Amino acid sequence: MDRLTQLQDAIDKLALLFFSSLDHLTRNAPLLPLNNDVPIVTTDAAQELALDISRHAKDLEMLVDNLPGIDQTPEDQLRDLEDLAHQNALANQEYDEAVAEAKALLQEITFALRGIALDQSQPA
Repeated sequence: MDRLTQLQDAIDKLALLFFSSLDHLTRNAPLLPLNNDVPIVTTDAAQELALDISRHAKDLEMLVDNLPGIDQTPEDQLRDLEDLAHQNALANQEYDEAVAEAKALLQEITFALRGIALDQSQPA
């Protein structure tokens, strides 16, 4: 799995964890006391959800920090992108040439097979 896909999956997982945590806390939240002198006690589930969110956020940050070129200046990143675009154009040109050569070979083979079929279909 490439890094970008890992990053997208991690973001999706973190978002799902946020929504699931909010849903859990909304459904299972204790009623707030009317008297402000009574302390509010957090549940273990809320603390566990918070730890899960922070753990996933750290994992996501690590993935972002390991992206290639993240420590480069914008100019260096732009130069790398231009180099990649040039390499892509060369690869595309090589591909087009290979396709043209394959079509020419296919046409030669087709003519040769037609010639063989005609020779074999004629009476000797």
